[in-house]
Amino acid sequence: MARRDDALARASRAAANDDPVEGFVAGYLPYLLARASHLISGQFHEHLAARKVPVMQWRVMAALWDAPKSAREVAEIILQKQPTVSKLLERMERQGLVRREPDAEDRRRIVVSLSPRGRAVAGPLIEAAREHEHAVLEPFGATNASTLVTVLQRLIDRNR
Repeated sequence: MARRDDALARASRAAANDDPVEGFVAGYLPYLLARASHLISGQFHEHLAARKVPVMQWRVMAALWDAPKSAREVAEIILQKQPTVSKLLERMERQGLVRREPDAEDRRRIVVSLSPRGRAVAGPLIEAAREHEHAVLEPFGATNASTLVTVLQRLIDRNR
């Protein structure tokens, strides 16, 4: 009976919000994660479009912001296949946004880093992304926001 009550409550919330989603998918975790990601990312993608920064380039810059990485690591972080990322990195290198160099410890490995120009482009975007994240999470309060992030990180770690 509790499941039926939960489903009815979700359907009621959906109707009140003009949300067409109801039934099974309204409470299905993969759908909820994907929809939340789509909605939240879409808001930030509008910011990127206004600045004429392609989403995939933003993702690469964000992945490289803290430290250089291999193309394989970048591909894993931005959820793309390595051949796609390799082509993107070539294009970004031609644009002066990234540098690809042999790893000092393993010359067979190529390390990708943001160039000074790439850092100059990415810096304001990182700040805007932080502001966007804050705006998304602020209504939930610091404790709930921190819990949400921790739970999502644990969910990812358990399902790798």
